[in-house]
Amino acid sequence: MIIQCPDCTTRYRLKDMAPGRPDARLVCPNCSFHFTLIAPQAEGQSATIRSGARVLVVDDAHFFREMLAELLIPLNLNLCLATTAAEAQEQLLQQSQPFALMILDLNLPDKNGLELIAEFRANNLLSKTRILAMSGVYRREADAMDAIRAGADAFLNKSFRPEDLREKVRALLG
Repeated sequence: MIIQCPDCTTRYRLKDMAPGRPDARLVCPNCSFHFTLIAPQAEGQSATIRSGARVLVVDDAHFFREMLAELLIPLNLNLCLATTAAEAQEQLLQQSQPFALMILDLNLPDKNGLELIAEFRANNLLSKTRILAMSGVYRREADAMDAIRAGADAFLNKSFRPEDLREKVRALLG
């Protein structure tokens, strides 16, 4: 079976999926885009790619990026991952289809997250992308308000429960 990444359109050959198998979460080896391959329901049908909302996760901690991707699986999102502000800017500006949401760590190595939010909000091309700011360093109510004033749509402390994350993401995508 040939599949095509919904993000970069790179094509790959995979073994055919047997009917009744569970859906498979895939990561494009070319662009690191996360998407779901849905198994066929009956013999003779082909697997399909689930195309949900496009979400960019920006965090310099590999563990945290992967944890967020795992926690968001039930929402059937198409995820892209970035490790720096520069990578996030590149992905946001080079995509033909805009991201619906960006989950952004405020403590990035190459740029202050609040400055980055303000830059994104000043760019008309990114005005419809919702922003969920997150931080494990900035924890006070005043820090959350600073993120909102900078242009974030919501703030979540990194000491969250998985259902709190999913609830915030659903609300922002709703």
